Amino acid sequence: MRCYINVALKLVVAEERSLRKRMSLMKDFGCLKGGQVDIRWKSKAYKMMILEMIEGLTLVQELYSPQGNLLDEEMLAAMVANVFGVEFPNCRQLIDQLFARKKGVTPFLDQMVMAIRLEADKRNEWKGKKK
Repeated sequence: MRCYINVALKLVVAEERSLRKRMSLMKDFGCLKGGQVDIRWKSKAYKMMILEMIEGLTLVQELYSPQGNLLDEEMLAAMVANVFGVEFPNCRQLIDQLFARKKGVTPFLDQMVMAIRLEADKRNEWKGKKK
């Protein structure tokens, strides 16, 4: 019986340590009121980057609401506001600006595609060396 109590006590202590570590990490990342995380973007044009992702998700027509409705830009912008804490009061205007670009419509998405391809190449190369 005493053995079970010791094991249970060790588990409680380990869980408490884990909880403290998670809380410390949340504090380090600067959690805001309401459970949102304060994210600092490297670029100053982060709203347009987020909008590129939103427009890409809208155009591939893969995200639907629980009621079965296709999510549009405004709905996705509202979701992004909850996740990233970035508001898009002029969403429609920014979308018009996105498609009016002269040099490449989606430079951020293009960078993401290239980064994914490079990582895939590295991983395939690594798998090849293992044989």
